[in-house]
Amino acid sequence: MKLLSKYIVTVPIILFLISCGADEISNSQENQNNTPVNAKVYQDSDITKSMSPQNSTIISSAQNGITVSGSSSVMVEADLVEINLGIEATNLSVSKAVEEVSGANQILLNVLDKNKIIEKEIVTTRYTISPQYQYSQGKSKLTSYKVTHNTKFKYRDLENVGSLIDQLSTGPNSVGNNLRINSINFSIENPTKYENELRKNAVNNAIQKAQRLADYAGVSLGSPFYISEHSPTNFTQPLPESDMMMTKMAYAAPSTEINSGQLTITFNVNMGFSIK
Repeated sequence: MKLLSKYIVTVPIILFLISCGADEISNSQENQNNTPVNAKVYQDSDITKSMSPQNSTIISSAQNGITVSGSSSVMVEADLVEINLGIEATNLSVSKAVEEVSGANQILLNVLDKNKIIEKEIVTTRYTISPQYQYSQGKSKLTSYKVTHNTKFKYRDLENVGSLIDQLSTGPNSVGNNLRINSINFSIENPTKYENELRKNAVNNAIQKAQRLADYAGVSLGSPFYISEHSPTNFTQPLPESDMMMTKMAYAAPSTEINSGQLTITFNVNMGFSIK
């Protein structure tokens, strides 16, 4: 009888241990189910960062944080222009259209060489031969062939951009009516020389924003726990479309004036700060 009592007391203890183990497994599975699918979780000191597939960052920890962005801009004079030109000819004979474009392109190269434009910076961007059709009553008739040769090049003498356009578009030794101006873009040849100053100012701007937010909230600003930056932007400025139209009509005017103006270079950073 004493032996039977011993076994009766032991069974509930074993069942209790099995029940506890099952609860722990259940809680572990539940926690795993609460983790987003495809999310990666990283532990960094007291901070847990959950990176979602959309590259957003969720920060949760015993510490609260302040996330801000900072920016810095500077206006500078353009020192480079990239011009994209097209030479176009239309003829019923494809060979004659090709010959006309080839001759006009040689004139273009002669003018560029005269203006000391570096040969390796002259690039053919597109060359097409397209049949032209006239459609009438559901039928098509071949009327001609259009040949187009697009070229882009860099030019550093910004004060004489208008003069260069005049040389290409007017006069006996010019491309003339075969010329098409596709785009004129002013830019900074070496924007990286402004990066260090812009980076420092952008970081200071972010720190000032974070400090103001901390002051408003009545908390103390801690150390940054992450910093990300974006390269300088907006250092290219195209010629306005209205000015482009005037440039395309340069042959009707005594001279063409093109002004580059100033360009704005902007640098951005994102920063996260802990709260003390």
